[in-house]
Amino acid sequence: MANDKYVGGKKTKPFGNVIQEPSKDQINLFSEALTMLSDGDSFIKAEVVKHTDVVSD
Repeated sequence: MANDKYVGGKKTKPFGNVIQEPSKDQINLFSEALTMLSDGDSFIKAEVVKHTDVVSD
C-alpha cells in the first residue's frame, strides 16, 4: 500500500491463510477491499507466498 503518511511512502500488510491458491480475480477483489478500508492508500501489488515449512521453538 502507498500513502504519504507512511515512512518511505509504502507499507506492507501481511495476511495469512487467506486462500490457498487465489485466482487473479480473487486477488483483485481483495486489493479493492483493502483500498476501500484504507485511509487514502493506493494499492501497489499483491504477492502470494506459500509456506510449506513449520518452525517452532
